[in-house]
This record gives sequence, C-alpha cells and structure tokens, in this order.
Amino acid sequence: MTIIFHHNTRPEKSIMLKWARIVMFTLALSPLGCQSQGSRSAPGYETIAGESLRDSETARRHNATGLQAIEDNDLDKAEQAFKNALEADVMFGPAHNNLGKLYHTQELFYKAAWEYQYAIKLMPYHPEPKYNLGLVYESVGKLDEAIALYDQARTIEPDNPVLIGNFARARIKRGDKTPDMRDLLTELILKDTRPDWIAWARNKQALMTSPSSD
Repeated sequence: MTIIFHHNTRPEKSIMLKWARIVMFTLALSPLGCQSQGSRSAPGYETIAGESLRDSETARRHNATGLQAIEDNDLDKAEQAFKNALEADVMFGPAHNNLGKLYHTQELFYKAAWEYQYAIKLMPYHPEPKYNLGLVYESVGKLDEAIALYDQARTIEPDNPVLIGNFARARIKRGDKTPDMRDLLTELILKDTRPDWIAWARNKQALMTSPSSD
C-alpha cells in the first residue's frame, strides 16, 4: 500500500511546511487488533477516549470531512472532524495521524507528537506516523530521536526516496561521516527523481571525498 508523505521540497529547507504543501494521509484502514489507550491527559489537552463501540465507517466519513475541510482551508472544522472520527472509533489510526499533522503545521508539537505516537501504536507497519514523529523531534532539536524514527520508517519502505532523503539529510546535519553515508547518498541518487535532492546528494558525496569537507 503506497503512502504519500509530506516532506522538504528542498534538502536544505526547514522541515516545517505550510499546510498547502502537506498531503493528508487518506488510507481507509480496517480496525487493527490493538488495545485502546483510553484517555491520556496533558496540560490543557486530552486525547479522545472514545466509546467502547467502534464505528469505523462513521470514523472514515468524519476523516474524509476533515480532509475536505483542509482543502477548504477551514482548520477549525478539520480539527473537529478528526476528533469526531476518533469519538466514533478511537482506534482509527488515520484520524490520529491527520490530527497530528494539523497540530504539527500549527507548531503545537506536544499535541502532534501525542497523536503520532497513538497512530504508531495502531499502525505499526505503516511508515508515515513514524516519519511524521521524526519531523516533530527534529523540529524541537532532538536529532538523534528523529534519525532513529526516520530509520524505522525507511526499514518499512526501503525504496521510498522521501524516507531515504530525510534520513540521509538528518544524519549529515548531525555530522555523521561514517563509510555507509556515501552508500546511502548513492542509494538516494539512484532512487530519487527530484533534481534538487539528486544534486544535493551528489554535492555531499563530493564534499565527503574532499580533505577539507565539514
């Protein structure tokens, strides 16, 4: 199942994107066999607890309403729609992921991380929530945690150039100069189709062979 990620349009740009650049996660997943986490409290915020009855079809409809509200630039309506989806079925992972994206674009990093973590529990074999949580960690300066999450996502979809690119970029940002970095950049060059990322990877490879490279 292919997942479309929101990502940097250019390698050296900030990882935070305007909402218009973000593609919402629209997978209609069947309920997964995970236990509900129930309600989780945080200062001024509580994760939707949901009822014992899980109405996944209603959740999908509310999730679709939220996605349309994003297209219409009505973020308040989108937030309410995603919450409605979770009230119908707290185990509906895409709504957690989409609500996380909504908070992420508003730089509400704690809330975003909370929803991404919930989505990861519900969708352990899908790379996007892990990747998104990595973006949050990178946004708040936790680079090691971000790299670990990018790597986990890349393991699930090893040929996805978005995952390869951000994993490589974050490692270079951390200052990694291990021998496998050159192989990682080669992999990105071979699998990516974005000219700016390919040029970036080739430039980083050239710098790695230079005695004066940073």
